[in-house]
Amino acid sequence: MRKTLVVLAAVATTLGGAVAAAAPRQSVTISPSRPSVVYGGSVTLSGKVSASKAGETVDVLAEAYGASSFSTLGSVSTTAGGKWTDVVKPTIETAYRATWKSATSSTVTVKVRPLITLTLINVASGRFSTKATAARSFAGKFVLVQRLSSTGVKTLKKVTLDAGSSATFRVRLHHGRSRLRVVMPTSQTAPGYITGMSKVMTVSR
Repeated sequence: MRKTLVVLAAVATTLGGAVAAAAPRQSVTISPSRPSVVYGGSVTLSGKVSASKAGETVDVLAEAYGASSFSTLGSVSTTAGGKWTDVVKPTIETAYRATWKSATSSTVTVKVRPLITLTLINVASGRFSTKATAARSFAGKFVLVQRLSSTGVKTLKKVTLDAGSSATFRVRLHHGRSRLRVVMPTSQTAPGYITGMSKVMTVSR
C-alpha cells in the first residue's frame, strides 16, 4: 500500500511538472492596417498580449529606412481582451515591433509612396504641373505622364523634376475627355520609397 502511494505521488509530481512546463509563454502580436501608405498618411498598428486583459503597457518601436536600430515611439495601454492599437505616420519605409514585459513581437514593415500631385495650368495649351513630396528631394528624377483609356494605359512623355521636385510640361489633349495621371516608378523613388502616382485627372476640351 505504501509503495502504491509513493508511486502515485511520483506520478502526480511528474504531471504537475509537465503542466508547469507547458504554461504559455508571454507573447505580443503586431499587425498593420495596410502594407503601404502615401507620404503624409497614417497606418494603424494593432495587436494583442497573451495576458488578455486591459491595462497592460505595450511599447511600440520603429526603425526607419537607413537607421541602424529600433527606437521607442511611445507606449499604449491594452483594452479589454489584451488588445492594443497605435496610429503611426511613417515618412519613409519603416519597420515596427511591439514589446510587452519580456516578449517581443514579430517585425512588420510599412512601405511609403511619395505624394505625387498633378495640376492643370491651362487646358487650351495642355499645360500642367506636377510635384513629388516626401522626406527627401527627388531633384533630377523623372516621372511618366500617362493617358488612360478603354484600351489601356499609354505613356505620353518622361518629365524630369527640378530642384524643388516639381516640373511643368505640356501634353497634346484630344478633343473630348482625356484621363491623365503622373507615375513615378520605383527606379526613381528608391531607396526608401516605392512607386508613387497622382490621382487620375479628367480634362475636357
